[in-house]
Amino acid sequence: MKSLQSIPTFVFLCLFLFSACSSEPIQLSDYDWKVTQLAGSNAPKAKLESLTLEFKEGQEIGGFAGCNEFRGGATYNQQQIKFSTLYTNNQSCEDAALERIYLKNLESSVNYIYNANKLVMQDQSGNILVELEKL
Repeated sequence: MKSLQSIPTFVFLCLFLFSACSSEPIQLSDYDWKVTQLAGSNAPKAKLESLTLEFKEGQEIGGFAGCNEFRGGATYNQQQIKFSTLYTNNQSCEDAALERIYLKNLESSVNYIYNANKLVMQDQSGNILVELEKL
């Protein structure tokens, strides 16, 4: 009889634990990110890892794109993301092509996946455009 009384307690405890584990949306602004892969580029790893992305308050973003710092905006929910036009101060350098690819890929991103320490940006077809990891 005593074991029958503990069943509701057990069920309640299980429900409580499962609800506590529900996935909350990641706060992308909690981290700074560095690029690890970039579609359309065969740049060496060291060059890619110099590219950064930072989500700031108020839907603002910024980072380093290879030659220049960049800024702009981004709106996102749990899976979708939309970048505004991204602006730089247009200083030229030898990595200008890499910068153009990076900014174009960010602006073309419509979905993202966050998993452990990685952030993956995808286009409408699910193609990976940019992979980043936490700094």
